[in-house]
Amino acid sequence: MDHSAPDLEANNPFTWKEQLGYAMGDIGNGFGFQLVSNYLMIYATNAIGIAPWITAILLPVPKLVGAFSDVFVGRMADNGALHADGRFIPWMRKWRYPLLLAMVLLFLPFISSWSIIARSLYLFVFYIAWNIFYSAVNIPYGSLASVATPVVAHRDKLSNARGLGSSIGGLLVGYILPLLAYTTIIRDGKPVKVVSGQHFMWIAIVFAVLAWAAYEITIRLCKERIRVDKSEQPKVDFLKLLKSLFTSRAMTAIVVAALILILSSVLTGSINTYLYTDYFRDNVTLAYAQVMGSLTSIVLAPFAPAITRRFGKREACGVALLSSSALYLIMYFLHITNPWVFVVFLFFSQLGSGLFNLMVWSFITDVIDDQQVRTHTREDGTVYSAYSFARKIGQAAAASLGGLTLAWTGYQAAQNGVGVAQTAGTLSRIYTASTVIPAITYLIIALILLFWYPLSKKQLLANQTELAGRRAQGIE
Repeated sequence: MDHSAPDLEANNPFTWKEQLGYAMGDIGNGFGFQLVSNYLMIYATNAIGIAPWITAILLPVPKLVGAFSDVFVGRMADNGALHADGRFIPWMRKWRYPLLLAMVLLFLPFISSWSIIARSLYLFVFYIAWNIFYSAVNIPYGSLASVATPVVAHRDKLSNARGLGSSIGGLLVGYILPLLAYTTIIRDGKPVKVVSGQHFMWIAIVFAVLAWAAYEITIRLCKERIRVDKSEQPKVDFLKLLKSLFTSRAMTAIVVAALILILSSVLTGSINTYLYTDYFRDNVTLAYAQVMGSLTSIVLAPFAPAITRRFGKREACGVALLSSSALYLIMYFLHITNPWVFVVFLFFSQLGSGLFNLMVWSFITDVIDDQQVRTHTREDGTVYSAYSFARKIGQAAAASLGGLTLAWTGYQAAQNGVGVAQTAGTLSRIYTASTVIPAITYLIIALILLFWYPLSKKQLLANQTELAGRRAQGIE
């Protein structure tokens, strides 16, 4: 039974503090996720001496474990006890401790003296642990937005805050960590930067403390207003629920759109390094190009909720992605040779995709509402974890596509540690991949949102009205 009042914000108004609290949650996630996802491999190979082919075998498996643990945690959280501060906040409060401990244990350099089998098993076990504990914190955190408020405009602000928090976290970790993770040694009489296992250990410890503080702010500032006591309700059959989810047009469309976005990000991210290094031959602009994704989100964040409220989420994001696709297509035909001109085009082309990235989590809360309207059952954690499961499967599957794309270009690897000059055809194909892939994928996502995804501005208002009426009657 839903014990919430007809107007859940009448005596408990939604404030900017909740937006701040929700943004801090993704900053907290970023300290661990960015460190582990972006640097665990180079730490494993360069600091503790695990061969690349071994990491290629070991590292994908924990990601798949994490995908399944997402679904398990979602179900556990949905069916768990309803506490005084809600259903999801207690999960974050409890499970952040083993999560942060597992992160620190992943980066203990003293294991470099162990046997290769012991080192590999140690990395494998604690990476699995980290993925499981990350599910135990991240799934409740993501689900929190759907129970914080029934007002769609306020959920949009939470999604926007999460996107902004992710961008800020990306900037903090992505551009500060490279300055701290290396040490200088003298090799052949010349100073050389190398990975420092000792530095990584202290980085992990400091990041754990900062992440704990960020999570604490989320726990203290965020609220769960939509509370459904399920103790008197019959248990929902999980397989029937999954079938209902993936026969939902809204759920299927947004999952497919997210998978394509992941594929686009993986492919363009992997190829862009070669674009600046080999095509432009200018590594300096690569750093600026990497800033663009976060910078566009920060620029858009103050305006995104108003834009989507005025035109509708589906409509605004669809048109914005069409504009991004068109700009990338223009960049392809211009065949730009000046890296700074390319970066300027990149900024404007990523504004459209940036709007969708900011609002994508709000799309999920809309899908949760739509599921409740259709089935009279509210399963916030399960819906969110099913979406997260699909994303992680996509990430695991996409991991090899960067290499396949690079092979398609005809790229020649270094020989005896010396770089090889690439042919004009290879350089041209690198430029083509960097512009055509996002042009095509953004076009497909835009078409999905505009013609497949059914939750228009009008439909969202109808769903909100329907659920408000049910809450007034004390039913789901």
